[in-house]
Amino acid sequence: MTVRVPQQPRAIRTRAKLLAAAQREFSERGHGGATARSIAQRAGVATGSFYQYFRDKDAALRELGAARLAQISREVLGHLEPQGADGSSERGQVRGRLRALVETLMAYHREDRGLHAVLTERRAHDPELDRLTTEGERALVGALAATLARWGHSGDHEATAFVLFGMVEAAVHAHCLGHPLVSDERLIDALLDALVHVALPRPFDEAQGEA
Repeated sequence: MTVRVPQQPRAIRTRAKLLAAAQREFSERGHGGATARSIAQRAGVATGSFYQYFRDKDAALRELGAARLAQISREVLGHLEPQGADGSSERGQVRGRLRALVETLMAYHREDRGLHAVLTERRAHDPELDRLTTEGERALVGALAATLARWGHSGDHEATAFVLFGMVEAAVHAHCLGHPLVSDERLIDALLDALVHVALPRPFDEAQGEA
């Protein structure tokens, strides 16, 4: 069956309803529990209508994943855009920018925990979803590397950016999707201490002087 690209308002609305229904199905029932039929039923349309717009449920999941990646990329990149004439690297300002980034990612992970879990699990089994996710991650790491350069980081910008990305992703993922061991504020403070230390390491003598 040929997948239909909606042109008319009614078709566009139907496709949007199916995507919204797919998000709820994946979130509530997981990848195994969601089916084309259950998605169509939740959207209030015939199962055949689903196949007019999506080849299978994984095609719908990829579109949901791409939309979420686009959303979080816009928000995160906004926190990394240059501010001021010199892209100030004052530690307090850097910490503030990183705090906004961490809080944005925490909200993103909590927005739809069920869907996020499905996307994370399916990435290992769906090469196209993995490609989309990897492209989004590379864009974020690249933006972070450029930010490190503006902040005057003296090391390998790209490698350090990847380390920072991994630190945030792992900590936030475990805290928001698992069973948190500490409060949000304690996690954020400790994570920011580590991030700023990696992003703007102080000379040994300076660090000793503040001890």
